[in-house]
Parts: sequence; structure tokens; C-alpha cells
Amino acid sequence: MGRKNGLTVIIAGMASLPAPARRAALYRKAVRLALGASKKTAGRSGEVNVVFLGRAEMLRMNRHYLGHDYDTDVISFAHEPVPGLTGAEAPVGDIFISSWMTRRQAKALGHSPAAEAATLAVHGALHLAGHDDSRPAAKARMFKVQDRIVASLDV
Repeated sequence: MGRKNGLTVIIAGMASLPAPARRAALYRKAVRLALGASKKTAGRSGEVNVVFLGRAEMLRMNRHYLGHDYDTDVISFAHEPVPGLTGAEAPVGDIFISSWMTRRQAKALGHSPAAEAATLAVHGALHLAGHDDSRPAAKARMFKVQDRIVASLDV
């Protein structure tokens, strides 16, 4: 299941990825590194779900939850603390990654789908940790952290 240091990272939906990109351990590590890089979430216990979705499912999520009528690569939902739940029981958040966009962006950027999926897992986890990419300066800071973490994954 992927429990380490009090943080459980569950990976689902990898069948929608190309076979060489079905690397659950890589995505668990990516999420743990990203959450560990933030003061807000470093050392936090709980559960993070990473779910790979097809294009249609991801588009439905983007429309339903964010009101956006376009393809997107990653959507994160941070969970509020639940009274009475602590440690491994406490939900941290969910990261939804478009397997379609993963393949498309990997091809456009000239790297593997596994490298792109790891990048998106880091990006989603950084959002759970409180990073924001809606303003240019914040985006630059977030991408600097993201790039450092992805480079350390050696994919």
C-alpha cells in the first residue's frame, strides 16, 4: 500500500498508463519528497491518494469541481483535518492525474511518461503542501522546488 514514516500513499488507476510508466514506488517517493519539502506537511502522518484517470474522467472532474471546461494534467484536493482522526487515519489529500495528458506532455517535452507522471505527482503534492502557481512569482518558486525534487528522482 505504500506506508512509510506515518504517511500512506495509495496509487490507483495505473492501468491507464503505458506499461513502462506503471511505477507505483516512484510516484510514492515523489509525493513523499514533495510533502517533506514543505514546513506545512513535513513529517505529517496520514493518507494521500494518487489516482490516474483517462481523459474523459479528468475532464468531468475539472468541470464538476473547478468549473473548467478544458483538459488539465493534475488536480489536487487537500483535506481539512477531521476531528478525532490522527496519524495514519487522517486524510491529507487526493491527487488526480490525467494519464492522457501525461502521455501527451511527455511526448511534447521529449521525456518518458514515467518522468512526466512523477513530475505531475510532485506538482499535485506541492499543491497539497500549500504551494500556489496562480501568480508568476509563486509559480516560479513552486516550479523551482518541483524541478529540484524531480531531478532527485533520477527518472
